[in-house]
Amino acid sequence: MDDRRAAFEALFTEHHAAVLRYVERRVDDRERARELTMDCFEIAWRRFDPTAPYRRPWLLQTARNLVGDTYRRRDTERTGLAALAAIPRSDESFAHVELRVAMTALKDDDREVLELFYWDGLSADEIAEAIGCRTAAAWKRLSRARAALRALLEEPAEPTGSQDRVPPEARPAGHGGVVSYALD
Repeated sequence: MDDRRAAFEALFTEHHAAVLRYVERRVDDRERARELTMDCFEIAWRRFDPTAPYRRPWLLQTARNLVGDTYRRRDTERTGLAALAAIPRSDESFAHVELRVAMTALKDDDREVLELFYWDGLSADEIAEAIGCRTAAAWKRLSRARAALRALLEEPAEPTGSQDRVPPEARPAGHGGVVSYALD
């Protein structure tokens, strides 16, 4: 086996799972996610130079470009998650569904920067490289995305009519938002 192939196999082994997870969160079909991931590594193989191997941000940016229109077609998932959130669940699974619904309600750019930071573990410098902006802009986007997610996860406002009010102690556990779930 030549050195180029061995170096590429090491790159593939190190980053394949991360790229696949990145794509899986962005398309509804698992098989399509695998195909897009392999397309990403095919491009990397064609352009691969063992003296300057690609880093994860470049691979994620390539995957992002490949996802393209598929990235924006997540309405089906949003509808399914909303229906899933309506099904009574235990406190544990309800919080995760609520977070996932909130994530899908975010703008695509906000969701992406949060996923890159929290799920993929990229630094602000790496996020900036992956999405094609400066590090300061990546930090600002992350800050705005956090604020938007926080606003979505806040407990709903109380109704104005006194007859509609339900005292907090009479509410079912786990149905007051993620914040109350964490405090219960």
